[in-house]
Amino acid sequence: MKRLLKFIVLFYCIILMGNTAYAETEKVIYSDITAYINGLPIPSYNFYGPTVVIAKELENYGFDLNYVDEERCLYIEYNPEKEVTANYDPQKENKKIGSVAFPLQATDIYTRIGGHSTDGISYSSNGELLININELKEQHSCYVTWYEKERKICFDYMPYWEINPDIDYEKEKNEIISSFAIEFTKTEQKETNEFGKEQPKFQVNGKNEQYLSFFRIIWCEKTPVRDFKKNWFENGKITIDFCIREDTILKAEQLIQLLNSILTINSEGNVVSENIAAANKHIKVSINGESIPVSAIELRPDFDGYTYYIELDKEIKNLEEIQSITIECK
Repeated sequence: MKRLLKFIVLFYCIILMGNTAYAETEKVIYSDITAYINGLPIPSYNFYGPTVVIAKELENYGFDLNYVDEERCLYIEYNPEKEVTANYDPQKENKKIGSVAFPLQATDIYTRIGGHSTDGISYSSNGELLININELKEQHSCYVTWYEKERKICFDYMPYWEINPDIDYEKEKNEIISSFAIEFTKTEQKETNEFGKEQPKFQVNGKNEQYLSFFRIIWCEKTPVRDFKKNWFENGKITIDFCIREDTILKAEQLIQLLNSILTINSEGNVVSENIAAANKHIKVSINGESIPVSAIELRPDFDGYTYYIELDKEIKNLEEIQSITIECK
């Protein structure tokens, strides 16, 4: 019996030693990749490929961290109003690329970033959790971009809103059209965007709007980030874009001719300044009853039809400020 007990004790000791050895073999290394939070460098490391940062460091870069012990969960949320106190200078850090920065251990504490749980096993060093910087994009208006040539990965907060009207695209498209009109009126209701955030819901009325596929109104603050949601003209102004698809081109041929005759940016990307007056003659836009000038129109043909981008000479950062929008082209 004593021999059996000794064997059991020895067996568990071997398991514990094995687990300890496994935990100590998990290490992060210094990398040639530099990570940035809104243009400011942050200490970062490589962990089996992904670039990681110490969660606590994020507090210096505008993030709120809240640990709930009962849940064994660290909540991370970007706060654009928070003061940034970061002063890290990578040039002053003496590190050897590829060398071990510090060991890690797996932990049962998990993280939620912008309301989303992170994937995989969590790791910590001296009680501090590590975060894959790519997971910071799981928040409204937050983006992570990899620049291979510069060997850098950048988190950027980009104030952004988008209106996607509920257009009935099943309506008949039998008429030959040369114009369209759409009116948006804010309602008491709210809708949830793709980031899980509530935003105002607009009632939509229009004429020939069913011919304009993928219609949306979008505003993004100017930023170097390259993303498919980016304002097309990259200057922080409101943009309207829509597509006249291949299956409606014949019915909308007159409208296409009108739009093409008032393009202010030609196929070579050059500005046709003399067309700006014509664009404002044929396209009338008002927001909250105020007339808003058109400052640019560009066409981008694609395999599915013709996509038009109409830039307005207006910047509204908060969607809550918009009560109504009317757009008329004729």
